[in-house]
Amino acid sequence: MADTRNPEKTAKIHFNSKLADGRWLTEADRLYASVKEYAWWVRDPRFSRIDDAITHATMVRSLIHLAHALTIRKIWTFAHLQPYDLEQLIDDCRYGLDAVLHASERVEAYLGGLAAANEVNPRPFGGLPQYIIPSSGARTTVVHAEPIIAACNLPSGALMLPRVAALIAQAAQANGLTSQSKGKLFPLTNNTVQAIQRWLDPLEQLHAMRRQIEAEAISFKPFPQGAARVAAVKGVGVERTPIPPPMLVLHLLEHSARWIFNRRQPELPSANSREHVLRTATACWIIIAAFTARRDEEVDELQHGCLRGDAASGWWLHVYIEKTLQRKEWVPVPELVAKAVEVLSNISAAARRKTGTEYLFQWQRPDGEVTRLDVGRHLDAFAAAVQVPLHRPRSGPPVAWHWHPHQFRRFFAVLYFYRFEGGTIEALSHHLRHFSLEMTKRYVTQDPEVAALWTDVEWGYMGHVARSIVAGERSVSGSAGERLKKTARRLIDVFRRKLQIASPERVGASLTLIMQRQGIVLTPKPWVTCSCPQTNDAAQKAACRRNQSVEDTTVGPDFAHAGPAVCSFCPHAMTEGARRAVVDAEVIHLEAVTASGPRAGTLFGALEEARVVELRHARDARYIGAKPLSAEILDEEVDQ
Repeated sequence: MADTRNPEKTAKIHFNSKLADGRWLTEADRLYASVKEYAWWVRDPRFSRIDDAITHATMVRSLIHLAHALTIRKIWTFAHLQPYDLEQLIDDCRYGLDAVLHASERVEAYLGGLAAANEVNPRPFGGLPQYIIPSSGARTTVVHAEPIIAACNLPSGALMLPRVAALIAQAAQANGLTSQSKGKLFPLTNNTVQAIQRWLDPLEQLHAMRRQIEAEAISFKPFPQGAARVAAVKGVGVERTPIPPPMLVLHLLEHSARWIFNRRQPELPSANSREHVLRTATACWIIIAAFTARRDEEVDELQHGCLRGDAASGWWLHVYIEKTLQRKEWVPVPELVAKAVEVLSNISAAARRKTGTEYLFQWQRPDGEVTRLDVGRHLDAFAAAVQVPLHRPRSGPPVAWHWHPHQFRRFFAVLYFYRFEGGTIEALSHHLRHFSLEMTKRYVTQDPEVAALWTDVEWGYMGHVARSIVAGERSVSGSAGERLKKTARRLIDVFRRKLQIASPERVGASLTLIMQRQGIVLTPKPWVTCSCPQTNDAAQKAACRRNQSVEDTTVGPDFAHAGPAVCSFCPHAMTEGARRAVVDAEVIHLEAVTASGPRAGTLFGALEEARVVELRHARDARYIGAKPLSAEILDEEVDQ
């Protein structure tokens, strides 16, 4: 193919690419037909603005690799792609070709099997193939990498992937061979926004072509927000490390808060044991990092005097925004963060006097030497000390979670969305009772990277809610809750009619996609989960705006006028049986107030009695009546 404006600039597309079962793409008729028609139509201005050969070839190669990724999942046509599979593909696309092909995983498994077989039946060079010079037939001491790639059913280009080359080089060295490729086994890193979009665009374009091409295409709109928006959210982060489950995050935050407030403050912190000082500094670091969403190095650089305010007017922390604003900003923080800074000021006092610096993360040891407190290396030890529960993966035994400093930037969003999901967070709730998380949200999401992480957690929370509704784990009612249960039942029926696996994960992913298409925005409140979209039409129907004049520019809910009685009968409300305790507490409080002597017989007393009646009615109709999705025989998802 050639450039549109310069026929001399050309690029080639090779369709003879290996699939996961060892066949060539050209032998998989349905996938091959879709890829070829995509290659033909992708320059059509209805589908893209591509006019150069190199970009054209790059997009087609991306779709070829995505076709390979489908065959890893035993999917042999783009028409059978489901939202659940798409979620996994998007996550793989974040980390490039190696992750899309699962290349280094497959090579590592193959080499591991070769090593195990060699222990039973030893072979020269551990069974690794030697490179043979074609002209002479002479064997060399260089490992022949191509047969290894072919044995893993990987495309030949996988040989150029750094982790694949490093794995083969390590195996060669361990078995007395050399390798033409050298490298270190670095973890996969997050791609840029532009690189991720180059993976997602072909999927979006293939769906757009569904009425133009004769071959099979994706049957649903893969990205309701658009591929560019998904790429902007997913194109953040660093190494490919697992995201900690929300309940483990909440446990760690809760016990960090308890550690800070329950410890006895010694008069001479420098005389403390090193272990106690490290754990205390780690607890402080965790709380500060969680509530400011700053990078680990930005928290490490905090200095004495970075805190302003008081309990009455609120607290503000002066932090440096390194990569975006490149200046210091004042961020509102709860009293909990103020206490953490105070504790660090006590710990670092002697060290600051000796060094003449103002850094908070330093400590003067009993022998008089000053050391920096690098708490990032002690997160696992602190988690073990506060008994963070073991992570229980779907397959495999329970294991202790490995904590990374850069994971903490998403912890504030996790706290915001999951704080009412059943975690035991009494200490956190106590210290946040007079603090507005919404205010901190507005400040921390001014950083584009934090805003993207926030949206990523928000989408994850929507998926969590959808899966728990489908699985019957969430007792919901209210207009929104009943609608979602009805949609989930319909999806289960559709999956079964199509003879597809109707697992909570797969049906939940489809329900999430529908929620995104409808523009639903989930906002958890103590008494309800609001699903009000950020639209003017939704604002006009919202119960919290019922007695207001809604302008054309007004969107979404008005939480200042929300509450259990108001939200219970709102079309956007999803009430849950698990939130009944909040309403019960409000009823008990109002009953006590109306029964008091000063209010009896007054207008205020009558209004409060009427509110008690409203709350009781809402509690009986919505909270007590909240039921989970009828017990459906869902299918178990089997790992492939």
